[in-house]
Amino acid sequence: MNEAERAQAYLQDEFFLDVVEKQRQLYISNIVNSTQEDVEGREVNYIKLRVLDEFIASLQSISDNKLVEKKRWRVF
Repeated sequence: MNEAERAQAYLQDEFFLDVVEKQRQLYISNIVNSTQEDVEGREVNYIKLRVLDEFIASLQSISDNKLVEKKRWRVF
């Protein structure tokens, strides 16, 4: 199994996606329920949310790499 297939397997795994969504909701909840004075806490949770989204985007990019390779013209 190559990297693209492994990434695709993660993106289709129900347990993995459920854990990711629960973590995303936790960060959003922490932001929404923070006190007005807790600017640093909101920023930390926002950064964590962005990192989680970037991680998933990286997996998606690796997964899509297989499709790009298939569609690429073969010159030689």
